[in-house]
Amino acid sequence: MNNICPKLTKFVLVLLASATTLLVGCNDKKRVMEKPDNLINRITLVNILAESYLIESTLQVSPTDTVLKDELARRYYKDLFDRYHITNEQFESSIAYYVSEEKSAEKLLNDASALIVNKKREIMIQDSVMNVAIQNP
Repeated sequence: MNNICPKLTKFVLVLLASATTLLVGCNDKKRVMEKPDNLINRITLVNILAESYLIESTLQVSPTDTVLKDELARRYYKDLFDRYHITNEQFESSIAYYVSEEKSAEKLLNDASALIVNKKREIMIQDSVMNVAIQNP
């Protein structure tokens, strides 16, 4: 697990940087999209984005064939959307709305990145505590 964690973290951070560049680079800075009726609030969307990056990271490191990865992705995202009571269309329209303005896109992705880093830190602390407990029964 310890060997996978740094690889996952590096992959997620590269993914976040790439997504920020892509979203900001493709963004028409003069046009802000109209707010959708079923907009996901920003804090919830940050959580969903962080979880979706973890799903993508998991899929990237899983040693499965393409068909199985597609099925896993479908199941992971269905579970994610079910837990948040949202649809794929709602997710996509909310993302499109928030990234239609450059500063909003950057803040959204920076907040998702920070959430991932904090979760990683929590896991590392838990691993350290468990290792101490195992070594000192």
